[in-house]
Amino acid sequence: MIDLHIHTTSSDGSDEPEDILIKAQQRGLKYISITDHDSIGAYMKLRNIETGSYFKGKIIPGCEFSAVHNGKPIEILGYGIDLETINSAGIVSDEKFLERENEYLKKLMEVCKNLDITYSNNLSIKGGKYFATQVMHSDITKYPENEKHFTKDIWENLNAFYRTCVNNENSPFFLDQIKNCLTVTETANLIRAAGGKAFLAHLYGYFEDDYNEFLNSIVSLNALDGIECYHSLHAMDKTNYLLKYCNDHSLYSSGGSDYHGKLKPTVNIGECSKGVKIPYEILEPWLPDNLI
Repeated sequence: MIDLHIHTTSSDGSDEPEDILIKAQQRGLKYISITDHDSIGAYMKLRNIETGSYFKGKIIPGCEFSAVHNGKPIEILGYGIDLETINSAGIVSDEKFLERENEYLKKLMEVCKNLDITYSNNLSIKGGKYFATQVMHSDITKYPENEKHFTKDIWENLNAFYRTCVNNENSPFFLDQIKNCLTVTETANLIRAAGGKAFLAHLYGYFEDDYNEFLNSIVSLNALDGIECYHSLHAMDKTNYLLKYCNDHSLYSSGGSDYHGKLKPTVNIGECSKGVKIPYEILEPWLPDNLI
């Protein structure tokens, strides 16, 4: 079994890389990939430990890159990437991340102030790489009096807040994030320049009206190597549809839990949903050579 979508404290996960390795070993996984958001920090940490003493399987160097398509932020997973090449490209800077997200956080706090939404005045992003959207949503949902300002879905679901408020030009919470993003083609070119393959992440996490049209518009760019079919946001009928889509369009398939630890407590390493494992067979046709 495999899990090719895992987050650590180098982005918005709660587990250190060695903890991920221990859990992957306990789950009996054969291959994993740590795919932090715009960060390869976890791999820098792994250089200081003997990975084989924690995990007997293999690690595929990976990263989840922010990109933009049709004016909306999406994510592209890069696998089998050369870490030094990605690092030298200058888009995985922790310093730039903190500067950008603290700027966004100040804007979101100003929105809350203007809308009489209760929030903590001392919010900031320091340790770890949590996004402004995550920090703001977590904070405002601590105050019951704020619930009246949001729909049930947005109140209960961070992804709904991010996709339908923060990415919605008609919402007061809108942040113009795409100015900081590469296009899908630019992102895929970066991944390929680093010797890797580019996969569209979690299609059904984007709150689109027509997912098939959205997917076709991305695939038509001829930039992707594959699609993430197995994912904790994908019901099995959606997974099966994507597997067939990949087969029909000569694209590779990937899959991962999108494990974040405490941020997504119902998501387990090695599972795309409760009890459903991610099969090695989808990885076999495109298994990279530069394994850790």
